[in-house]
Amino acid sequence: MTLRKPVPTGKRQCRQCWHHAYDPDIHKRLKPGEDCVPCLSHMGGKCPPDQIEP
Repeated sequence: MTLRKPVPTGKRQCRQCWHHAYDPDIHKRLKPGEDCVPCLSHMGGKCPPDQIEP
């Protein structure tokens, strides 16, 4: 998966959260007022450790 804006190294960012924040195409399919389930599952720092970029 090629990211439009790559995750910066040394920033300890979640790959999924970064991708969802910087790729507008991901949320285009959502209806008005509809929440993104993957985003909701990561809210509040609940990102899986294996998705955190060192």
